[in-house]
Amino acid sequence: MPNTTTVFLEEHNLDGFLFVGDSICDADMYYLTRFLAGDRFAALAQDGTTILVSSMEAGRARKESTAAKVLSTSEYHLLEKLKSGMAADEAYAQALVQMLRDHSVGRLGVPPSFPAGIFRHLIKYFEVDVLSSPVSRQREIKTDAEVAAIECAQRACERAMRRAVELIGASEPRGGILLRDGEPLTSERVKSAIEISLLEDGCEAEQTIVAGGRQAADPHMTGTGPLEADSPIVIDIFPRSKARRYYADMTRTVLRGEASPEVREMYRAVLLAQDRGLAAVSAGVSGRAVHEQVCQAFSEMGYREREGSGFIHSTGHGVGLQVHEKPSLSEVGGELVAGHVVTVEPGLYYPEIGGVRLEDLAVVAQGGCRNLTRFNRELILNR
Repeated sequence: MPNTTTVFLEEHNLDGFLFVGDSICDADMYYLTRFLAGDRFAALAQDGTTILVSSMEAGRARKESTAAKVLSTSEYHLLEKLKSGMAADEAYAQALVQMLRDHSVGRLGVPPSFPAGIFRHLIKYFEVDVLSSPVSRQREIKTDAEVAAIECAQRACERAMRRAVELIGASEPRGGILLRDGEPLTSERVKSAIEISLLEDGCEAEQTIVAGGRQAADPHMTGTGPLEADSPIVIDIFPRSKARRYYADMTRTVLRGEASPEVREMYRAVLLAQDRGLAAVSAGVSGRAVHEQVCQAFSEMGYREREGSGFIHSTGHGVGLQVHEKPSLSEVGGELVAGHVVTVEPGLYYPEIGGVRLEDLAVVAQGGCRNLTRFNRELILNR
C-alpha cells in the first residue's frame, strides 16, 4: 500500500481497512485494486492489498489486479459451508472472518458505505471503526497517468460537443422552435448524437443535459422535447472512458436565432465569472477563495443571488473516477493541491429566461492551473 494509507492505519491504530462491494460502483475499490468486477468481492488494505474473490474470478483477478495477494473464497471452503445448509451471507461472512484472522487483524476500519449485514457479523469478532476512506483522500491528487486518462476522456467529450453544436447550428429557427430536416429538433435527438459520438470514442455517459428555454433554469434538468429558437440551450456532457474508467466534464451554452439583451448580458457575466474563477485556481488557494472570486464577479455585474435564482450552486468540484468528487470549489472548499483536477462552472438561472452555464476542466498546479478544455465559448450559432 502507498504510504498515505499505511500512515492512516497507524494514526487510527488499525490493523487493516476493509472494503466489500463491487468495483464498478465503488471507485475506492477500483482505485485500490484496479480490478473491475460487477460481483461482490473484498479488499483489505494493509501494507499491501489483499483481495478475496469468488473462485470464478480468481484467475482474472491474478492477471488484471494490482493487489499484492489474490485469494479465492474456495480457499475458505465457501462451497462446503453452503452445502452444509449455511445461509449464503453467513457463509461469506465466516470466510471473511477467517481471512482477517489470517492477516492478523484485531482492529479494523470500514467505510460508511460498508454492508450493514456483514458489519453486524464482524463486530462479534473484531473491533470495527467506521471511518472516512483513506483511499478517497489518496484519489484526490492525480498522477500524470490519471491526468492523461482524464484528458483523453475530455477530447472525446469535446468531439461529442462539436457534433451537438453543429446539429443545433444547422437547424432552422421557425415558429419559436428549431427545425432540422423539416422536423422539430429535440433534446432527445441531440443527446442521441452526443451518445453515438461518445460510443465511437469508447466512452459512455448518463444523464447528459441538453436543456433549452425555461428548462435550462434548473441546473440538472436533462431536457426534453423540441428545442426553442432564440433561447439559450445548456449542454452538459460528463463522459467516462469504458477502458480507463476516468471521467471528463464540460458545459457550453449555445443559442440558435436572436439572443435578447438579457441573455447576452447573462452570458457576458458568466464568461467573466469563469475567467475569474480559472485565474484564481492555484495550489495553496482554497476552493472557498475561488468560489468567492466567482461570486464577486457576478456581484460586480449586478447579479446578486436571489432565492431560487441567480448563481445557485457551487463553482466546481473534483473529477476523476467519479464525476463529482473532492475537492470542492464552494463556501466550504479546502486548500487546493497540485494534482487536483477540478471544474470551474459558474452559471446564472432565471425561471422567466432560462439558464447559462460554462464549464471547463483544469489541473491545479503551482502558481495557477492548466486548462484541459479546448472547446470555444460562443453563444450565438450561425450557419
